[in-house]
Amino acid sequence: MVSLWADNKRSSRSHRATGATGAFVVEICLHLGAHRTGSTGLQVMLNGQRPALRRAGIAYWGPERTRGGLLAGLVKNPHHLSARDAQLGQRSCGRLRMEFARLEQAGVQQLILSEENLIGTMAQNLEAVRLYGQLSARLERVSSAFEGRDLRIGMAIRAYDLHWASQLAFRVKAGATLPSTADLDRLVTQPRRWHDVIVDIGNVFPMAQLVVWPFEGWAANPAPLVAALAGRPVALGPMAKPCKSNASAPAAALAEIAAERGDLDGALRLATARHGARYMPFDSEQVWKLQEDYRADIAWLKAGAGPRVTYLDPTEDTFGGADMTEGSHHDRQERSVGSAR
Repeated sequence: MVSLWADNKRSSRSHRATGATGAFVVEICLHLGAHRTGSTGLQVMLNGQRPALRRAGIAYWGPERTRGGLLAGLVKNPHHLSARDAQLGQRSCGRLRMEFARLEQAGVQQLILSEENLIGTMAQNLEAVRLYGQLSARLERVSSAFEGRDLRIGMAIRAYDLHWASQLAFRVKAGATLPSTADLDRLVTQPRRWHDVIVDIGNVFPMAQLVVWPFEGWAANPAPLVAALAGRPVALGPMAKPCKSNASAPAAALAEIAAERGDLDGALRLATARHGARYMPFDSEQVWKLQEDYRADIAWLKAGAGPRVTYLDPTEDTFGGADMTEGSHHDRQERSVGSAR
């Protein structure tokens, strides 16, 4: 993790910088998710560490703040905006700038703002069959709120087979139907990768520092991610035992849901699952292709994805040899089932 502090001199200057009024110029640490990559667990931890964060000069805004109207008009589908939506989004950007100024006057050095819906939603990912295909349009709408401020962006990625399966399971529990064979084929062949997502973020925020980490190496120990987001060491308080937050439903639970909705074929495919078995709708060939795509992304990040991109490699610290296609040690379950084939 030495690379985290490679820009430490610049970062330290920004923490001490003052504006014309003598207030601290607050630095924004923007956590963008992604969905189903341990975001809720990280948010729960950050919420529980508010006293320690305050002592370090850091404020934290999570979903309990961002989804209470703060981002009104900024998290809607950018292709279906009304004139009122556009106006509301502009007002929200202005409100954000005012809130940042308020933090400056209070002497806050940094703000960690965590909201994965800024880059899209799971429903839109699955409906469009694209991995955050609206990301650029969405972030451009909120970018004016961060103009003139140091910006550090954090984001987790996850193996595609497990990432899509987790999104599908979450959506089925919320009311969607089980995916068909054709649906799964389209997800496997859709063209966007984490590489594209990271490049798009960099294009919208060309001066931002971007920190990327794999879900598989850090979900069981999110504490170091606070330092990654802040760009400096942060002394945290006592930590609760890591646990899964907002976990997707296992295969057996989805089988019961499918049966209740009259999808007997889907329920039958899942009925043989052992208790706690992970839902995995992709067949072995699809899993192989998705995992190969993910390994290519990891190789790209390790090779140096750009001068402003830092990749947190768990194999370089205490997680030695983590398999990038598996969940964290506390997130692994029994043999996955549920393929549509």
